[in-house]
Amino acid sequence: MQGYVADLIEADLNQSRAAFMAGAASFLAAYADAFEAEVGEDRYPGLSDSPAQPAPRDAA
Repeated sequence: MQGYVADLIEADLNQSRAAFMAGAASFLAAYADAFEAEVGEDRYPGLSDSPAQPAPRDAA
């Protein structure tokens, strides 16, 4: 009986942990988007905004 109850508690704990982690991940994503929109932080400083130019095929 104790093993069965322990398994139920463990399953409930794992489900709660997964729900919490999903909520935390979505909160962080929304917060990062809001922060970037407000502050305008450049996630990749030094990179140009224009697309990269392809290198010629014989460039070696």
